[in-house]
Amino acid sequence: MKVLKWNTPKLVKLIEQESISLRLIHHPSIPKSTLDDFFTFVPTSPLTLYCLVMDKIEGENLEQWSESNGAISQSLALEWLQQLVEILDTVHRTEFFHRDIKPSNIILQPDHKLALVDFGTTRRVTNTYLAKVSGSGGTDTGIGGRYEITAVITPRYTPLEQIEGQAVPQSDFFALGRTFVQLVTGIQLMDFPKDNQTGNLIWRDKALQIDKPLADFIDELMAFLPGQRPQTTKVILQRLEELPQQIKNYKLANSKIVKYSKFALRGLIILGGIILSIPLLSNYLVTQGRKLEAANNSQGAQEAFDWAIKINPQLKPDVSELYFEKGRGSTSNLDLAKKYYKLAIKYNNQNSQIYTNLAVVCQQLQQFECVTDNYGKAIELEPNNWQGHYGLGTFYDERGKYDLAEKQYQLSIKTSNQAILPINNLSRLKIIKGDYNAAIALAEQGLQKAKEPELRAVLYKNLGWALFEQKEYSQAKKYLEKAKELDIHRTSTHCLLAQVQEALGDVDYAWISWEICLLTESREPEVFGWRSQVLERIRLKDPIRQREE
Repeated sequence: MKVLKWNTPKLVKLIEQESISLRLIHHPSIPKSTLDDFFTFVPTSPLTLYCLVMDKIEGENLEQWSESNGAISQSLALEWLQQLVEILDTVHRTEFFHRDIKPSNIILQPDHKLALVDFGTTRRVTNTYLAKVSGSGGTDTGIGGRYEITAVITPRYTPLEQIEGQAVPQSDFFALGRTFVQLVTGIQLMDFPKDNQTGNLIWRDKALQIDKPLADFIDELMAFLPGQRPQTTKVILQRLEELPQQIKNYKLANSKIVKYSKFALRGLIILGGIILSIPLLSNYLVTQGRKLEAANNSQGAQEAFDWAIKINPQLKPDVSELYFEKGRGSTSNLDLAKKYYKLAIKYNNQNSQIYTNLAVVCQQLQQFECVTDNYGKAIELEPNNWQGHYGLGTFYDERGKYDLAEKQYQLSIKTSNQAILPINNLSRLKIIKGDYNAAIALAEQGLQKAKEPELRAVLYKNLGWALFEQKEYSQAKKYLEKAKELDIHRTSTHCLLAQVQEALGDVDYAWISWEICLLTESREPEVFGWRSQVLERIRLKDPIRQREE
């Protein structure tokens, strides 16, 4: 039983949150509690005790265990990381996050399974996300206004955004990474130096049993900004499935056999002139190059490929295709994808699709000269490449260069009669420029061709948006509801529907739509403008907010 003896509003709120979270989160490695397990008791007036009963988790917390047992092995680190992320996956999918992960809140049970305890600092995801989006001024208790957040801080385990009262689910991943640094080193976090430039812990020299792929992943969990960390527990679980093979490849790549492989390859080339035919030798070198690349020995692989192509230049397209596919498979690591696409171009500089893909990666990396150069080369090789024109249009669009974007969208539509995406984007630009009739015509043109629900949804959204701007509210509502029915996840549809519902006097439904607009993820620039407007209204005591209060 947890008993709260200090009857302050903040502490009462925390124990109430803990009761709610334990009732809603169901996992065998999390304590259980029921509605009847939370009650008050008044031993003597005016003292009121708040009592919370929950399952007792038998075992030893990892803070104590680590003091007795020291650093854990790599295999145990992978096993424990898997267990904890599976627990966190349940927590996050129930729309909570923990906010206080550390060794002392993790219990090693007698059956060697881990359990996560102390949910007194949990927070519902929705309120925190809204506070994060609002960007309002902070106070000593967190973000002001309706969505107040109490800052929860455990020195060395808490990321900066949580210290500032703006914790997000990825804050749990930072604390998880810091926890594993302590577990794999057996050293308290306060004893580690920090990199003067990055602020990162310098810990790897104290955990020599941890190979580079796992060490890199732990550092990624502890990245300074939430956006630099894995974004969901699902992503982490997928990465954990891949880590054993990556570790195996790393060990192979750093073995003596592979380190000396380039000398062996040179010897084989000399011998090959005597005992092997040229086609057989070049194919053998390509095979060895593939094996070295799979073992992350890029230098050895490229040397093998280069020798193979010297012997048989006709192999260039095959090697280029290998790197092109590796680039397409590296979506989670943009720098690696860029490297592979550049290697693909090295072996075949006549493939416009490689240049287009490289431009897309550079666009995500915000490397603008690389974007324009590679889209330009793709279009030069294939003037009727609608994807190249469309991609360059989106690049100019994101930069606010609407005239240049419009030109590229028009070229994209001209080169492909079935290209729906540029029609949609051009329709959106016409709305931004106030040419609503042209926007409606384009959206209707796209709807005649589009078959996929997501494409039809975004075109209906544009149609509703243009009609809203023309104050045709009933028609706008009809099309926006069609868009929502086809794709409920598009944030801009909810933002627009909120405005239309307000114009029609549907205040209750408008507030629900605004909630979704504020809380769901979006990269659409207009969404940020709409959010800012409604948050400013909330701050100024908008009638919708007053009604809620």
